[in-house]
Amino acid sequence: MNFVELFKTEGIVLNLEAFDSDSALSSLTDAHVANQPALADRKDEILEALKARESQGSTGASGVGIPHVKLDGVSEVSIVIAIHNEGIDFNALDGEDVNVFFSILRPADDADNHLDLLRWVASLAQHEDFVSFACQASDSSQVIDLLSELAEA
Repeated sequence: MNFVELFKTEGIVLNLEAFDSDSALSSLTDAHVANQPALADRKDEILEALKARESQGSTGASGVGIPHVKLDGVSEVSIVIAIHNEGIDFNALDGEDVNVFFSILRPADDADNHLDLLRWVASLAQHEDFVSFACQASDSSQVIDLLSELAEA
């Protein structure tokens, strides 16, 4: 599967306005609702699920956070990306600030594709120039172009 196709411009947040992990997760929740308006009535549930996931151990390292959850009743994957140029404390495993967030909501019964998607996102995150290039993007299409280029590499 070409995972780049899962990204929509509505789900890309440039200049994330957040100052800590809770405000980042709240903004990511808002981005999921913008990405899939049908999720609007589940906003509180999504936020609490993301917070619960991060309380189990941070998904942040190397400047990238990947908060992800499965939810009953979700029919399709929602993936959003948000960029915070200065970086914020996200309790990352390496102690570094996080600049780029990928957040994934998936149907509860889609474990195989979810693991493949997480592996793909992790491989992007490990690319030596990913965070730098993502922080230089001036519009959503540039972020999608970056993801496409790195996916082909």
